[in-house]
Amino acid sequence: MSDAPVTPSLDESADTRRARAARRRRTIRRRWGVAGLAVLSVAIGVVAVVATKAASVTSKVFTGGGNVAGLVVAAGAPLRTDSNGLVNILIFGTSQDDLDHSAGEGRQGMWLTDSIQVLSIEPASGTATMLAVPRDTWVKQPTKCVVGVESKINAVYECAMGALDSLQSEIPDYGARDALGAKALIGAVKTVTGVEAQYWVHINYTVVREAVDAVGGVDVEIVGHGHEGIFDANLDGDCPPADTSCRRVYYPRDGLYHLSGTQALDLARARGDLNPKACMQFGLLGGDFDRQANQQKIMSALRAQAVSAGTLTNPTRLTGLIDALGNNVTTDFSTDEAKTAFDLARRLGPMTSISLVDPAKPVLTTGMVGKQSVVRPVAGTFEYAAVQAFVSQRLPQRGVASVTSEPSVTSEPSVTSARTSAGAVSTTPPVISPIATPTPGPTPTPKSIPKSTYEPPPSCMR
Repeated sequence: MSDAPVTPSLDESADTRRARAARRRRTIRRRWGVAGLAVLSVAIGVVAVVATKAASVTSKVFTGGGNVAGLVVAAGAPLRTDSNGLVNILIFGTSQDDLDHSAGEGRQGMWLTDSIQVLSIEPASGTATMLAVPRDTWVKQPTKCVVGVESKINAVYECAMGALDSLQSEIPDYGARDALGAKALIGAVKTVTGVEAQYWVHINYTVVREAVDAVGGVDVEIVGHGHEGIFDANLDGDCPPADTSCRRVYYPRDGLYHLSGTQALDLARARGDLNPKACMQFGLLGGDFDRQANQQKIMSALRAQAVSAGTLTNPTRLTGLIDALGNNVTTDFSTDEAKTAFDLARRLGPMTSISLVDPAKPVLTTGMVGKQSVVRPVAGTFEYAAVQAFVSQRLPQRGVASVTSEPSVTSEPSVTSARTSAGAVSTTPPVISPIATPTPGPTPTPKSIPKSTYEPPPSCMR
C-alpha cells in the first residue's frame, strides 16, 4: 500500500479521517524506529571495534598487567612516584622495524636506543619536563657485553636484552628480554642524571609515523640552529642536488609547520650528518643534540593532539591511534595505571625541556675515548655529580606550577609549509600567518639573532 499522502474527500467521515491519520503516524514511527536502530547499530559497532582493538592492545602493550576494562571503565590506579613525588617515565626508541637496519648487512644497529628521553611529571600541579639523554653518553655497562665493559649509553639496552642481531619475530621470549633491556637502561640513565624512572615505554619508528597520522598530523615549530630553517639531505637518496621537491627534510624558513607521520619521523631522524652528495645542508649545527630537541617537540605536539577532544571523540582517529600503539609500543604500565596516566596527560600544561648541552651552562660536552667520539660530563668521564645537580634544580617541584623566565611572545610570523604528496616542501612561497595572541603579560625585548637564509650555491644551480 502506498504511503503517499491522500487528500480527504469532503464527504469522508470523521472516523475514516482519524483512522487514516493513525496509519500515517504508525508508518512515520516505523521509519524513525528503523533510522534510530541504524544509528544505534553504528554507535554500538564503533564502540565494539574500539573495545576489541583496545582488548588486543592490552596483551601487546601493557606488560604490567590488566585488561581492557582498566583502560576504559576502571577509575585508574595510583601511579608510582619517586621520593620527590614525581612520576618519571623513560621513553626510548629503537629501529628494529626499519628495513635499512633489520634487513641490512649483519642487521647492525636496530636495537640501539638512539632516542632516550625522560618525562618527569608532578601530578598535583600538572607540570612536566622532558629531559633528553644524548645517545653517545659514555657509561659503564651493567654486565660485560660484546661492545666491552664501557660503551655509549645507546648500547645498554641491546646488551642487556642479548639479541643484538635477531629480529623481534625471532625472539620467542621477547617480552622478558625487552623488560631486561629497559631496566638496565633505567639504571644507566639514573647513574648519569640522578633520575630513576618508575615506568618505561619502548617505541619504534613505525609508532611515530602511524600515531602522528592517526591524530591528523602535528604542528611543530621549526627553529634552525645556526641557520634559518632546517635542511638535511641524508634521507634523500638520488634526489638531484638542485631539486627541492623531493627533499624529505627541507624547511627553508623558521616557523610553524604541519607535519604528517612520515614528515615527523624524518625530522626526528635528522641530525645534519655530512653528506657528500648534498650541495648544502643547514639548521642542525648541533647534530644529535638538535635531533633530540626536535624529537621533544614532536612528542609534545603528539601528546597535545592525542588528548584533544577531536581525537578522543573521532572513532577513525582513535582506532588508528590504538593500532599504532598496539603494534609498536611496549611498556611496564598496567592498564589501570595507564588509565590514570592518560587522565593526567589531558591536564598537563606545556612541557618544558631540560638541555644538558645548553651553551649557557653545559654539563655535558663532547670528547674522545680511544678512537670514539663520545659525550661525557664537563667535569670529567664518569663524573656525574654536577649533571645530577643541574637536572635536580630543573625538575618540577612538588605542588608548584611551572613558571617560565619570560613569556612566550614573539612578533615574528609563523610559516605554514605547502608540501607535496611525496613529503617534500613545495617550491611555492609559504603562506605567512600571524602567531596566535599569547596570554597577556609584559612583552620582552625581542632577541635579534642574525641567521643566514637559504641561497642555493652555484654548485646547486648547475
